[in-house]
Amino acid sequence: MTAKIPKLSLSLLVGLFMFLPLMAQSSRQQSTFHSEIHSRVLHSLLNSPDYLYEHKFLNKDDGLHHPFESYTKVARALEEAFLPGEPQNNLLSYQHDLFTADFNFLAGYETSLNDPGNYGYPYKGWRINARYSDYLHLNTYWYNGAFYGDLDAAEEDPLIDGYYKRFDNHIQLDNLSGEFGFYKDQYNLALGRGRFQIGNSISGSIILNDEVNDYAYLKAEASIGIFRFSFLHGSLMADSTYAIHDNAYVDSNYYPEKYIALHQISFNPWKDTEIFAGETVIYGNRGIDLNYLLPNSFWRAVEHDLWDRDNMMIYGGINQRLRGDALVYAQMVLDEFSYSKFFTSWWGNKYALQSGISLPLGKSTLGFEATAVRPYTYAHFTNHTMYSHNRKSLGYPQGSNVLDLSFEANIPIAPFLHLDSQISWRKRGSKGNSWQDNYHDIFGGQIDEASAYWFEGEKSHEYQIRSSLLFSLMAHHDILLAHDSLKTDSWSHRIIAAWQFKY
Repeated sequence: MTAKIPKLSLSLLVGLFMFLPLMAQSSRQQSTFHSEIHSRVLHSLLNSPDYLYEHKFLNKDDGLHHPFESYTKVARALEEAFLPGEPQNNLLSYQHDLFTADFNFLAGYETSLNDPGNYGYPYKGWRINARYSDYLHLNTYWYNGAFYGDLDAAEEDPLIDGYYKRFDNHIQLDNLSGEFGFYKDQYNLALGRGRFQIGNSISGSIILNDEVNDYAYLKAEASIGIFRFSFLHGSLMADSTYAIHDNAYVDSNYYPEKYIALHQISFNPWKDTEIFAGETVIYGNRGIDLNYLLPNSFWRAVEHDLWDRDNMMIYGGINQRLRGDALVYAQMVLDEFSYSKFFTSWWGNKYALQSGISLPLGKSTLGFEATAVRPYTYAHFTNHTMYSHNRKSLGYPQGSNVLDLSFEANIPIAPFLHLDSQISWRKRGSKGNSWQDNYHDIFGGQIDEASAYWFEGEKSHEYQIRSSLLFSLMAHHDILLAHDSLKTDSWSHRIIAAWQFKY
């Protein structure tokens, strides 16, 4: 990219990471990869990112435990499966002084009733959670099922965020996520498959959102006093193939390598204040680049020396805790820009702004958020550098050239009944609103002079209301009722009902 900013290191102190074992006296801090504020409105019982799931290990005697040890335990297990309360048993678990492991089976059915057509999704799967001592953690989450009904409508379901296979009467879909990691108070290192939201947000992160398919990653994090250093490197899926062979079949499966790297430094000058800054880069069509494994360098300067071929962004923000445990947050993303043109309408002034407040009211929480994204933010010019994964944007889920105002209420009606609702208003412009825009095609020969304006193109206004009601009265059953209503020219509605059994 053609940014013109001083070659100053973003995180000079990150080199101290290698000395962590000697500096382990720092206090534990919030993880960059576990955002405190995120939307709790559900459209499925399957699609929440794995980092939002917290497994509770049961206290058992040492040894192997399962409900088929005796007729009495079988009867108790069947009884527990349909009684209210907290789970007291797993399908299979093992307990030892140092090692604990649980295996849970799950099955369920989800149905969607909407304007294009109706469809259902029966599925089965499992969860495996294990830990060795207090430091080594392992989890695996897998499900497999098929959509039946209106398959054209089913292809638009949010669960279909990657590869799927369509047959005459059904669509086959499965997914897998998991992680194996070493966690200690001051630092952690993990290898896994999943997705992350970077930065607090209820309408979707402008930095890195989690409304995409899972991807493989290596992440590391360390806290040293009032500093926290975070690093992520992930393997993404390109959005289309490259036709470079004489064989059409080979070309149809030739997806170029694609990666994301992210590093961030967070600073806590006071107890209730966090200031952070970081960089992301999308690159590919080559092997893993060791330049982007070096956490203590300024990657934008490195990218310039790699002949300006990768997709770089820098970002920063602040989280401020107020009285009454309220939280105010703000973050900014800077894509391609130039100091000399920063206050002009040059198309390359690509940036996104987001700010919000989360207010606890008793056990409920109210959140308000405003987001503005300039045209062509997240756009790039090659398949393997688009800010995307598997045909889904990694940037703001509502795209670019947009202003979004969102309000969300999270209300625990009862210990087993949770209501979450979000209302959004958006103003859009039709030009420069997609991560798929190739700006070398759009501004060919005018890269240094072309302009772009807020809400350029055909303007539109949207209203969206999303709500979900989660019912978890029984120990091993969850029931979800949800709806999603969107108005642009006219209202469209989608109603979701889901049931899941897990043991």
